[in-house]
Amino acid sequence: MDRLPPIAIPDDLRRDLERMNPWWHGAPPPPAPLTRRHIVAQIQRRLASRIAPIIAVRGPRQVGKSTAQLHVIEDLLEGGTPPRNIFRVQFDDLDSVGRLGREPLLRLADWYERHVLEASANEVARAGGKVHLFLDEVQNLDGWHVQLKFLADHTAFQLVVTGSSALRIELGRDSLAGRLHTLEVGTLSLTEIACFRGFDLGPPLLPDNRLDRLGSRDAWLELRELGKEQSAPREPASRRSTSCCPSARRRSRWK
Repeated sequence: MDRLPPIAIPDDLRRDLERMNPWWHGAPPPPAPLTRRHIVAQIQRRLASRIAPIIAVRGPRQVGKSTAQLHVIEDLLEGGTPPRNIFRVQFDDLDSVGRLGREPLLRLADWYERHVLEASANEVARAGGKVHLFLDEVQNLDGWHVQLKFLADHTAFQLVVTGSSALRIELGRDSLAGRLHTLEVGTLSLTEIACFRGFDLGPPLLPDNRLDRLGSRDAWLELRELGKEQSAPREPASRRSTSCCPSARRRSRWK
Protein backbone atom coordinates (compact mmCIF):
# COMPACT_ATOMS: atom_id res chain seq x y z
CA MET A 1 0.00 0.00 0.00
CA ASP A 2 3.00 2.30 -0.37
CA ARG A 3 1.40 3.87 -3.43
CA LEU A 4 -1.42 5.29 -1.32
CA PRO A 5 -1.01 8.61 0.50
CA PRO A 6 -0.62 8.48 4.27
CA ILE A 7 -3.59 9.17 6.51
CA ALA A 8 -3.12 11.76 9.22
CA ILE A 9 -4.73 11.37 12.62
CA PRO A 10 -4.16 13.53 15.70
CA ASP A 11 -0.86 12.76 17.44
CA ASP A 12 -2.54 12.18 20.80
CA LEU A 13 -4.96 9.69 19.22
CA ARG A 14 -2.08 7.85 17.54
CA ARG A 15 -0.24 7.60 20.86
CA ASP A 16 -3.38 6.34 22.60
CA LEU A 17 -3.94 3.69 19.93
CA GLU A 18 -0.34 2.52 20.25
CA ARG A 19 -0.78 2.32 24.02
CA MET A 20 -3.94 0.23 23.55
CA ASN A 21 -2.04 -2.09 21.20
CA PRO A 22 1.39 -2.54 22.83
CA TRP A 23 1.98 -5.82 20.97
CA TRP A 24 2.64 -3.81 17.79
CA HIS A 25 5.99 -2.83 19.29
CA GLY A 26 6.85 -6.11 20.97
CA ALA A 27 5.42 -5.23 24.38
CA PRO A 28 2.97 -7.55 26.18
CA PRO A 29 -0.73 -6.75 26.61
CA PRO A 30 -1.86 -5.56 30.03
CA PRO A 31 -2.20 -8.41 32.54
CA ALA A 32 -5.63 -10.01 32.55
CA PRO A 33 -7.14 -12.09 35.38
CA LEU A 34 -6.12 -15.73 35.37
CA THR A 35 -9.75 -16.78 35.75
CA ARG A 36 -11.80 -16.72 32.58
CA ARG A 37 -15.48 -16.41 31.88
CA HIS A 38 -17.19 -18.87 29.54
CA ILE A 39 -17.66 -16.05 27.01
CA VAL A 40 -13.95 -16.24 26.09
CA ALA A 41 -14.26 -19.75 24.67
CA GLN A 42 -17.56 -18.84 23.01
CA ILE A 43 -15.91 -15.97 21.12
CA GLN A 44 -13.00 -18.18 20.10
CA ARG A 45 -15.26 -20.92 18.75
CA ARG A 46 -17.15 -18.42 16.62
CA LEU A 47 -13.99 -16.86 15.26
CA ALA A 48 -12.71 -20.31 14.31
CA SER A 49 -15.96 -21.30 12.61
CA ARG A 50 -16.37 -17.94 10.80
CA ILE A 51 -20.05 -18.07 11.71
CA ALA A 52 -20.39 -14.38 10.76
CA PRO A 53 -18.00 -11.54 9.86
CA ILE A 54 -19.04 -9.67 13.04
CA ILE A 55 -19.24 -11.22 16.52
CA ALA A 56 -21.10 -8.91 18.90
CA VAL A 57 -20.80 -9.41 22.66
CA ARG A 58 -23.62 -7.64 24.44
CA GLY A 59 -24.10 -7.15 28.17
CA PRO A 60 -24.14 -4.63 31.01
CA ARG A 61 -21.02 -2.88 32.22
CA GLN A 62 -18.55 -4.65 34.51
CA VAL A 63 -19.45 -8.20 33.46
CA GLY A 64 -16.10 -8.86 31.78
CA LYS A 65 -16.58 -7.99 28.11
CA SER A 66 -13.37 -5.96 27.81
CA THR A 67 -11.44 -8.54 29.81
CA ALA A 68 -12.74 -11.27 27.50
CA GLN A 69 -11.34 -9.33 24.54
CA LEU A 70 -7.93 -9.20 26.21
CA HIS A 71 -8.04 -12.95 26.88
CA VAL A 72 -8.86 -13.68 23.23
CA ILE A 73 -6.06 -11.37 22.08
CA GLU A 74 -3.64 -13.01 24.51
CA ASP A 75 -4.46 -16.43 23.04
CA LEU A 76 -4.14 -15.19 19.46
CA LEU A 77 -0.67 -13.82 20.17
CA GLU A 78 0.40 -17.00 21.95
CA GLY A 79 -1.00 -19.02 19.03
CA GLY A 80 1.26 -17.27 16.53
CA THR A 81 -0.96 -14.51 15.12
CA PRO A 82 1.34 -11.68 13.96
CA PRO A 83 1.02 -8.83 16.48
CA ARG A 84 0.31 -6.25 13.79
CA ASN A 85 -2.66 -8.34 12.61
CA ILE A 86 -4.56 -7.41 15.79
CA PHE A 87 -6.12 -3.96 16.26
CA ARG A 88 -8.09 -3.07 19.39
CA VAL A 89 -9.93 0.19 20.06
CA GLN A 90 -11.73 1.02 23.30
CA PHE A 91 -14.02 3.85 22.30
CA ASP A 92 -15.22 4.92 25.73
CA ASP A 93 -11.62 5.92 26.49
CA LEU A 94 -11.02 7.92 23.29
CA ASP A 95 -12.71 11.31 23.11
CA SER A 96 -10.24 12.29 20.39
CA VAL A 97 -11.96 9.93 17.93
CA GLY A 98 -14.58 12.65 17.46
CA ARG A 99 -11.97 14.77 15.67
CA LEU A 100 -11.82 12.28 12.80
CA GLY A 101 -15.06 13.69 11.40
CA ARG A 102 -17.59 11.52 9.63
CA GLU A 103 -17.18 7.74 9.62
CA PRO A 104 -14.41 7.62 12.24
CA LEU A 105 -14.40 3.82 12.34
CA LEU A 106 -13.60 3.64 8.62
CA ARG A 107 -10.88 6.26 8.99
CA LEU A 108 -9.30 4.29 11.82
CA ALA A 109 -9.39 1.15 9.68
CA ASP A 110 -7.73 3.07 6.83
CA TRP A 111 -5.01 4.40 9.13
CA TYR A 112 -4.40 0.96 10.63
CA GLU A 113 -4.05 -0.76 7.24
CA ARG A 114 -1.64 1.84 5.89
CA HIS A 115 0.49 2.63 8.91
CA VAL A 116 0.44 -0.54 11.03
CA LEU A 117 -0.56 -3.54 8.93
CA GLU A 118 1.10 -2.03 5.82
CA ALA A 119 -1.32 -3.97 3.65
CA SER A 120 -5.06 -4.23 3.25
CA ALA A 121 -6.97 -6.83 5.24
CA ASN A 122 -8.04 -8.30 1.90
CA GLU A 123 -4.42 -8.74 0.81
CA VAL A 124 -3.59 -10.48 4.08
CA ALA A 125 -6.60 -12.79 3.70
CA ARG A 126 -5.66 -13.70 0.12
CA ALA A 127 -2.22 -14.66 1.40
CA GLY A 128 -3.82 -17.00 3.95
CA GLY A 129 -3.68 -14.71 7.00
CA LYS A 130 -6.29 -13.19 9.27
CA VAL A 131 -6.73 -9.66 10.58
CA HIS A 132 -8.67 -9.18 13.80
CA LEU A 133 -10.38 -5.93 14.72
CA PHE A 134 -11.63 -5.65 18.33
CA LEU A 135 -13.96 -2.73 19.01
CA ASP A 136 -15.01 -2.06 22.60
CA GLU A 137 -18.16 0.01 23.30
CA VAL A 138 -18.55 0.60 19.58
CA GLN A 139 -22.16 1.77 20.01
CA ASN A 140 -20.80 5.11 21.27
CA LEU A 141 -20.00 6.09 17.67
CA ASP A 142 -22.64 7.79 15.53
CA GLY A 143 -23.54 5.55 12.60
CA TRP A 144 -21.53 2.64 13.98
CA HIS A 145 -23.74 -0.01 12.39
CA VAL A 146 -23.46 1.52 8.90
CA GLN A 147 -19.68 1.58 9.19
CA LEU A 148 -19.56 -2.01 10.45
CA LYS A 149 -21.75 -3.07 7.53
CA PHE A 150 -19.30 -1.46 5.12
CA LEU A 151 -16.35 -3.26 6.72
CA ALA A 152 -18.21 -6.59 6.72
CA ASP A 153 -19.19 -6.23 3.07
CA HIS A 154 -15.92 -4.92 1.63
CA THR A 155 -13.07 -6.10 3.84
CA ALA A 156 -11.75 -9.36 5.30
CA PHE A 157 -11.53 -8.05 8.86
CA GLN A 158 -12.67 -10.48 11.53
CA LEU A 159 -14.63 -8.16 13.81
CA VAL A 160 -15.36 -8.63 17.50
CA VAL A 161 -17.43 -5.80 18.95
CA THR A 162 -18.75 -5.25 22.45
CA GLY A 163 -21.46 -2.98 23.75
CA SER A 164 -23.10 -2.27 27.08
CA SER A 165 -26.13 -0.50 25.62
CA ALA A 166 -28.57 -3.27 24.75
CA LEU A 167 -30.93 -0.80 23.06
CA ARG A 168 -28.29 0.67 20.76
CA ILE A 169 -26.93 -2.74 19.81
CA GLU A 170 -30.45 -3.98 19.11
CA LEU A 171 -31.25 -0.96 16.94
CA GLY A 172 -28.20 -1.65 14.79
CA ARG A 173 -28.78 -5.37 14.45
CA ASP A 174 -31.45 -5.13 11.73
CA SER A 175 -29.15 -3.31 9.32
CA LEU A 176 -26.48 -5.96 9.99
CA ALA A 177 -28.71 -8.96 9.29
CA GLY A 178 -26.68 -11.87 7.98
CA ARG A 179 -23.43 -10.24 9.06
CA LEU A 180 -23.77 -10.19 12.85
CA HIS A 181 -23.84 -12.97 15.42
CA THR A 182 -24.70 -11.86 18.95
CA LEU A 183 -23.50 -13.35 22.23
CA GLU A 184 -25.21 -12.35 25.44
CA VAL A 185 -23.13 -12.10 28.60
CA GLY A 186 -24.65 -11.56 32.02
CA THR A 187 -23.66 -11.95 35.64
CA LEU A 188 -21.48 -14.83 36.76
CA SER A 189 -22.95 -18.31 36.44
CA LEU A 190 -22.62 -20.86 39.23
CA THR A 191 -20.00 -22.86 37.32
CA GLU A 192 -17.94 -19.69 36.86
CA ILE A 193 -18.26 -18.70 40.51
CA ALA A 194 -17.18 -22.19 41.53
CA CYS A 195 -14.13 -21.98 39.27
CA PHE A 196 -13.17 -18.54 40.56
CA ARG A 197 -13.55 -19.74 44.16
CA GLY A 198 -11.52 -22.91 43.65
CA PHE A 199 -14.38 -25.42 43.34
CA ASP A 200 -14.61 -27.68 40.29
CA LEU A 201 -18.13 -28.08 38.92
CA GLY A 202 -16.86 -28.82 35.43
CA PRO A 203 -18.05 -27.16 32.22
CA PRO A 204 -21.68 -26.08 31.79
CA LEU A 205 -24.02 -28.69 30.38
CA LEU A 206 -25.40 -26.14 27.93
CA PRO A 207 -22.34 -24.75 26.13
CA ASP A 208 -22.99 -21.40 24.51
CA ASN A 209 -26.47 -21.30 26.09
CA ARG A 210 -27.90 -23.71 23.52
CA LEU A 211 -31.41 -24.81 24.39
CA ASP A 212 -31.83 -27.75 22.00
CA ARG A 213 -30.89 -30.32 24.65
CA LEU A 214 -33.78 -29.24 26.85
CA GLY A 215 -36.12 -31.30 24.65
CA SER A 216 -34.27 -34.51 25.47
CA ARG A 217 -35.41 -36.66 28.39
CA ASP A 218 -31.91 -38.12 28.68
CA ALA A 219 -30.49 -34.65 29.22
CA TRP A 220 -32.75 -34.04 32.21
CA LEU A 221 -31.85 -37.45 33.65
CA GLU A 222 -28.18 -36.62 33.18
CA LEU A 223 -28.70 -33.32 34.97
CA ARG A 224 -30.42 -35.04 37.90
CA GLU A 225 -27.60 -37.55 38.33
CA LEU A 226 -24.96 -34.87 37.99
CA GLY A 227 -26.73 -32.82 40.63
CA LYS A 228 -26.49 -35.71 43.06
CA GLU A 229 -22.83 -36.33 42.29
CA GLN A 230 -21.87 -32.69 42.69
CA SER A 231 -23.95 -31.83 45.73
CA ALA A 232 -20.86 -31.62 47.95
CA PRO A 233 -18.86 -29.06 45.90
CA ARG A 234 -22.00 -27.25 44.74
CA GLU A 235 -23.15 -26.19 48.21
CA PRO A 236 -20.03 -24.18 49.17
CA ALA A 237 -19.98 -22.69 45.68
CA SER A 238 -23.60 -21.63 46.12
CA ARG A 239 -22.83 -20.02 49.47
CA ARG A 240 -19.89 -18.13 47.94
CA SER A 241 -22.10 -17.00 45.05
CA THR A 242 -24.09 -14.64 47.26
CA SER A 243 -21.05 -12.36 47.47
CA CYS A 244 -21.05 -12.07 43.67
CA CYS A 245 -24.72 -12.10 42.80
CA PRO A 246 -27.70 -12.62 45.13
CA SER A 247 -29.63 -14.42 42.40
CA ALA A 248 -26.83 -16.88 41.68
CA ARG A 249 -28.11 -19.25 44.39
CA ARG A 250 -31.17 -19.88 42.25
CA ARG A 251 -29.22 -20.66 39.09
CA SER A 252 -29.21 -24.24 37.82
CA ARG A 253 -26.35 -26.38 36.56
CA TRP A 254 -27.46 -25.60 33.01
CA LYS A 255 -25.76 -22.21 33.06
